[in-house]
Amino acid sequence: MSRWRRFRDASATDRRLLVEAGFFLLLARAELAILPFARAMASLAGRSESELRRNAGDWIRQIRWAVETMARHSPLPLTCLPQALAAAWMLQSRGLAPRLVYGVRTDRTNGFSAHAWVELDEAPVVGHRAAAGFTELASFPVDEKVGEERVLRCS
Repeated sequence: MSRWRRFRDASATDRRLLVEAGFFLLLARAELAILPFARAMASLAGRSESELRRNAGDWIRQIRWAVETMARHSPLPLTCLPQALAAAWMLQSRGLAPRLVYGVRTDRTNGFSAHAWVELDEAPVVGHRAAAGFTELASFPVDEKVGEERVLRCS
């Protein structure tokens, strides 16, 4: 079955979620290409949570599915960071407070590499499957409970 037919046959709710994910993925890719990293991450600060917490598990599953589906079928390379930003923005738009984590690792095979993933109350949203072995370098919004030495200060 073609992608277009699967999209057309999906429920209206799923189609809206896919379109929203596509919009945020493209916005994230554009922002990361144009703005300094610190400025792009600043969009994750200062959000408060609403009473939608009881539906957080459903939102996590739906947003994970939409972001991963749109990233997989995009003609553009949408790596972990645009996916993490898009998922974080989608959660924030629903009144939730996600945590975008940026980690690094070094190994003999691949050398230095970085990865981004999103958590909501320590529950994985996107990027968590590849996060094993990465050391957290920074999280956004900046967690004031984390020691200064572990937080990348972006100003």
